[in-house]
Amino acid sequence: MDKTLAPDQRADMVLAQMTIDEKIQLVHGGQGPRGAPSPSNGGAGWIPGIPRLEFQISIWPDSAVGVTRGAATSRFSTLLPSTLGLAASWDPKAGHLYGAVIGRELRDQGLQHVDRRRRRYHSASRATGRNFEYCGEDPILAGKMVGQLMKGVQDQQVMGDIKHYALNDQETGRNIGNALIDKRSMRESDLLAFEIGLKDSNAAGVMCSYNKVNGDWACENDYLLNQVLKKTFAFQGWVMSDWGRDA
Repeated sequence: MDKTLAPDQRADMVLAQMTIDEKIQLVHGGQGPRGAPSPSNGGAGWIPGIPRLEFQISIWPDSAVGVTRGAATSRFSTLLPSTLGLAASWDPKAGHLYGAVIGRELRDQGLQHVDRRRRRYHSASRATGRNFEYCGEDPILAGKMVGQLMKGVQDQQVMGDIKHYALNDQETGRNIGNALIDKRSMRESDLLAFEIGLKDSNAAGVMCSYNKVNGDWACENDYLLNQVLKKTFAFQGWVMSDWGRDA
């Protein structure tokens, strides 16, 4: 509990005291242990705490255009404009304000420990299905706007992750899709947007996508996760799979 120590050092000290079962419990996520009552508001999922180590429960809500499902616990959230419209403003300050509203409301609802901030970077294709959650097809504009949006969230002392990494450019069949694309094209499109967004926001996490990229699942893709994200981008946060994906 010594906050003067480096975060990595404190994490190592906690790990040294954890049992195998406790470690497994933390990486499963989803809806917690089978049969356990859910303390969440119906959002994406939750991870049980470890009281003996003062490790608090983590509730992971969704937030596309505002914090979702607050009414389940008699809490209400601001419905924000489409982020596609936000990107059309070309106003990074508006992006920061957008994220700050979400961050403040998450903290107000008692969700300050871990937040899951959703945002994607994909082509604005009619086949995509969730264009209202995107910031358009220009990787520089999307990266800059989402970077400020995520910074606004995290400036409220709420951790967030950016998703879906990467090339998740369709909703229908997202579990079976296989994006076939050369490395240069990846780096100049989706990956460029992620690089800018992560650099500007220092996001706590990245969520990998359901689809395959050049034949390998994104959540176990060596090129995406190791070569690009961890080595080239020097990302120091965590990587998590989407809910329902055990890769």
